[in-house]
Amino acid sequence: MALVAGFAMTASACAGIPTSGPVSKVADDSGFGESTVRYSPARPLPGASPQQVVRGYLDAMLAFPASSGTVSTFLTPGAAKTWKSLAGVRVYSQSGVLLSGPSTAPGAKPQLGSAAPVVVRLGIVDNAQLDQQGHYTRRVSRSNINYRLQLVDGEWRISNPQPGLLVTSKFFTDYFRQLDIYFFDRPGERLVPDPVHLAVGDRLPTALISSLARGAAGGSDVMRTFVPGLRSLSPSVPVNSDGVADVEFDADLDAVNESSREHLSAQIIWTLRQVPGISAVRVFGGDTALNTGGDAAQSIESWGAYGPSVAKVRAFALAGDKVIQINDDSVEPLTGAWGRDARGATKIAVSDDGVAGVLAARSQVRVTNRKGGDVRTFGGYRLIDPRWDDDGGLWMVDRASPQTRVRRVVGGAVQTLDTGSLATLDVRVFALSPDASRYAVTVDTGGGRSAIYVGTIRRDAKDRVIGLGEPVRVFITAARPRSATWTSGTELSFLADSNSGVQVYTAAIDGSATTGGASGGGALLPDVRAGSLVVGSGTTPTQYATDARRRLWNLVPGRSWKLLDTTGVTGLTSGR
Repeated sequence: MALVAGFAMTASACAGIPTSGPVSKVADDSGFGESTVRYSPARPLPGASPQQVVRGYLDAMLAFPASSGTVSTFLTPGAAKTWKSLAGVRVYSQSGVLLSGPSTAPGAKPQLGSAAPVVVRLGIVDNAQLDQQGHYTRRVSRSNINYRLQLVDGEWRISNPQPGLLVTSKFFTDYFRQLDIYFFDRPGERLVPDPVHLAVGDRLPTALISSLARGAAGGSDVMRTFVPGLRSLSPSVPVNSDGVADVEFDADLDAVNESSREHLSAQIIWTLRQVPGISAVRVFGGDTALNTGGDAAQSIESWGAYGPSVAKVRAFALAGDKVIQINDDSVEPLTGAWGRDARGATKIAVSDDGVAGVLAARSQVRVTNRKGGDVRTFGGYRLIDPRWDDDGGLWMVDRASPQTRVRRVVGGAVQTLDTGSLATLDVRVFALSPDASRYAVTVDTGGGRSAIYVGTIRRDAKDRVIGLGEPVRVFITAARPRSATWTSGTELSFLADSNSGVQVYTAAIDGSATTGGASGGGALLPDVRAGSLVVGSGTTPTQYATDARRRLWNLVPGRSWKLLDTTGVTGLTSGR
């Protein structure tokens, strides 16, 4: 299989795209509205010194479209056969090449047998690591890689290439994109996005499906797959001129039950729908072509029912001891009893299944239907904002004793969930992802500092929530994050400090990117000490925020932040 990325390097620093080989710019080659550069790296020059060979080897990994052919010419025959080019990607900056063993003068052609093997040391600063599927792990450390070179027919060649690829941080930014591969939750009810980073280009459909075919990570109580393994997958996923992608497996899909075939189709189509230009997908296995409605070409828009709810996310709040509903620029009382009297509630949750309000002392949650009937009350201590899920469950989070407690209420039954080390965190905001597969929390870490953590929601085979996975801190580049809210299954928006006051930021849950704020290029929130944030649904959602004076602001796409004619606003939240 081809390499998933290329590589660029100079003797003293990362230089992005090298100039030692043919370079040509191709508009929109990536399919993501940006231009890319095609590059064919040079092969080793006769008589090249060990340092020059190492630089050329690293430079060769910058080939675009990706290819391992030139890279192998810098290796000994044995190393070329055993090099694991697909073992992952290492992202780095600040490099330097230093000869640390016996050398020959630059440009002097060594004589066969006249020199012992030499060592060339590469010093780098590690920034990140991608595994074989493209999962991102942030790293910040200095390290050295020692390359051993030996003579092959009178020329220096590398005998110990590192597993996988090395790419500069600039190359990673220019050529890699965060995308999602899709698995199912344990009961097989809903698709769960798994963020990966892959190189753009013509082979992106193949890279996506190859990553998907490697299987689900995280344990069987989190995600599962219906896709045959990588060994069964055809080497490429071609896309014809009509935008139809062909995905082929060796496995006999005729022996698979109908439900599993549907789930397989859904995973593949949701994964490939991110690639511009693909209009339909054909899935083959053995002599079987999966089809819907008798057509083997399944629309890229099919299997929508397995995705997150498409119901519109709305903003709600409290004002004048009433629950209000906010629709862009308009504000009106919620229909029913809560819109007339919120009974002193300080925090609320609203959905089609009902309304929940945390009462003034934060020691009780009052739950009713939308009209205000069927009243139930649940106790707690230092309760924070409750949350409804799409299954009609109400999530309540409080600090009972020194630990954080999470409970889920369905009907009148209360379930206290196993939260692992989340119990030790001082949680201020709890939010559920659109697909209800993950949670995010904003945590007070002391000393005026805060952090965001993300974890999984664990379910059994009957779709019953059984607990929460371990929280993992999300790396962000903004200070004092707060009021985190999900904007997709793999991204969060939140408020954080900046040189222009409190602003809105967005971060990937794998910590690979933080955008927004004063340098984000979008509309800046006035310096009003914003305290809470809600983001609506859709690709360009409306945003809402409250400030220190309990005023309400909104940002409609394409406009500037606007102050709405409503005061005394608290308890801003999202719902349906």
